[in-house]
Amino acid sequence: MRRLVLAEIAIMLAVVTAAPAMAAGSAPDEAFQRQIFGRVIGKDKLHACYRRVYDAPHLAGHPKQNVRSMTLLVSGSADDSAAPSYGLGLGVTFRKAGTHFETFGGCGSIASADAPAAQAKVAHCGVDCDGGAIDVRLKDEKSVLVAIPDGARIWKAGSDSEDSDERKRFGADDKLFRLDRTALTDCLSLVGDEDEKAMLRRGQ
Repeated sequence: MRRLVLAEIAIMLAVVTAAPAMAAGSAPDEAFQRQIFGRVIGKDKLHACYRRVYDAPHLAGHPKQNVRSMTLLVSGSADDSAAPSYGLGLGVTFRKAGTHFETFGGCGSIASADAPAAQAKVAHCGVDCDGGAIDVRLKDEKSVLVAIPDGARIWKAGSDSEDSDERKRFGADDKLFRLDRTALTDCLSLVGDEDEKAMLRRGQ
């Protein structure tokens, strides 16, 4: 399993939205795009970054939570305006290890126009290399909920090992996380391509 450079990830992580001449998918898709990016995407890729670092009191109150920090990058492009797709890059650290771990995945469109309203704010994402599933749900304008109900395949940041799978590090209470919107530059560690890094530094 090779760590994807963001030139590839940004396509897999595509949140496809619309310029005036493009469709952006269903109404739930457009609503998701506007909330997570602030607008639907036209010809240019866009990104959003969310992060949370859990303090000692929180961890003391949740002894079965092993995650100490989590960073989420969502990227999107109008690669296929008729079938918008979404994706993620996730960085994680744990209580007993200073090592940074990461994972990447691709997500399908949010919902069809007639799907239940409860599903209209959720991106269902499959982790690379058949590594499980992660859901990203919009909570409000400033935060998202990241659900990892069965753990997910993660590997040491920068590793090219196809055999690496550190999902056992997730504890019994590592199922649902609230992350808050932060600067795009806080997600630079999840980007391997210099052009994509430049986009994040520009706030795109």
